Amino acid sequence: MASKIKVDQLEGSTGSTITVPTGQTFTVTDGIPVASGGTGIASFTAGDILYATGATTLTKLGKGTAEQVLAMNTGATAPDWGSVDLTVLPTITVAKGGTNLASFTAGDIMYATGSTTLAKLTAAGHGSKTLQMNSGATAPEWVTVAAASADYVKIASSEIDSGNPTYIDFQGCFTSTYRMYELRWSGITLVSAHYPEITYLKASDDSVLTGTYYSKAVQLTSALDGNAVSSWSQDDSDGFRPTNTWNWGSNDTVYNIGQMQFHDPLDTGFNKYVTFDSTFMDGAQPSAGTQGRNWGMGGIEDSTSTSGIRFAASGGDYENDTKAVIAIYGIKS
Repeated sequence: MASKIKVDQLEGSTGSTITVPTGQTFTVTDGIPVASGGTGIASFTAGDILYATGATTLTKLGKGTAEQVLAMNTGATAPDWGSVDLTVLPTITVAKGGTNLASFTAGDIMYATGSTTLAKLTAAGHGSKTLQMNSGATAPEWVTVAAASADYVKIASSEIDSGNPTYIDFQGCFTSTYRMYELRWSGITLVSAHYPEITYLKASDDSVLTGTYYSKAVQLTSALDGNAVSSWSQDDSDGFRPTNTWNWGSNDTVYNIGQMQFHDPLDTGFNKYVTFDSTFMDGAQPSAGTQGRNWGMGGIEDSTSTSGIRFAASGGDYENDTKAVIAIYGIKS
């Protein structure tokens, strides 16, 4: 049977220490008050937190729910559990692992302006622009890329797939953008005793210059019976002639490839001159026909400003099966 001892004080027999023997339990029913070094609380629940409510008073705060954080209440008198209020978070500096920027616009790009400083480059209003470093190589910037350019630019072109058109006009191809131009053609098919001719056009009314056109060239021909070098000249109103008349009996079809250069066609201070280089093949097969090359120059005693050219065969005789490509190019000075 348990016994009770009622005393006002307990004192150790050999000092100030009272020892509870091993294997024995010393129970304080009402708890040890804070003033005596205790908590004044007899029991806890897992997760409880103790906090002071006065100089000699402790109380317990039960655990919060998942993801809650411990913070002071609105009166700053006691801690409590609650969710994080993101609206009151401070802007985090770069030194603390943040950006120190509070807002962005869609498409913004961040870049460093110093060892602990970030800035943003906005994308607004910079559609189709390209990102590059500024001239001081200190920051990126949006710029408009210049249009691609070349020193040799095709201005106009035409193809003959079938039929026999009388001529092909390239009007308006000569402008102040260039001073030098080159006309190229390939696949021209002509019938007996005809040749390509080129005639300037007037800029004002689209009419053809009708003065005398002079063409002078050296011609090299190669046939089964050997090579021949000759020269020829032409002066009439049919235009510059880059290839001489060629007719070899029944093999009277000439396949022509060539080019012609024009200089300053808009200028009215001097007559118009051209240079040309043209090749041809007479006959159905290279081994059976005659091949030739003409190179030379031409001129017309007319200083009219011209804006275009006419490409034609003498007599308007393109073969019906010709597959020709003709193009004019501008060359930068």
